[in-house]
Amino acid sequence: MRACQAASIAFGGGAPYVIPMSYGFVQENGRFTLYMHGAGEGEKIERIKADPRAAFVLFTGNAVYGSGDAACSYTTSFDSVCGSGTIRIVTDETEKRAGLEAIMAHYAPGKVFEFDEKMLQATCVMALDVESISGKHHD
Repeated sequence: MRACQAASIAFGGGAPYVIPMSYGFVQENGRFTLYMHGAGEGEKIERIKADPRAAFVLFTGNAVYGSGDAACSYTTSFDSVCGSGTIRIVTDETEKRAGLEAIMAHYAPGKVFEFDEKMLQATCVMALDVESISGKHHD
């Protein structure tokens, strides 16, 4: 999960809707929570309100390899993590700050950031409480 750069988040509610998002995560008591941030309005927010079910995929190390003229003689290598759970808009200020810290820790490990209160109020933080998770390594 640390090696991946973005999460593809699939939101519930009607027709399929998947978008790539920056993310961070925490693990507590064997459970994962993914944190994302974005605008507090729009398609994803409406879907969260209508149906909080969500799924995600993270992947890295993608490479195509093979040889020959046959289509089936080619494959890809990758590492992936897939899961599903319930997504919610974070309203608690302490958790909101912790979620943003998790995102920043993912992209800039070891750095400490200050969050401007005005920016903190304007930012929508979403938490995906993971209920099922699996990973795969493919060479």
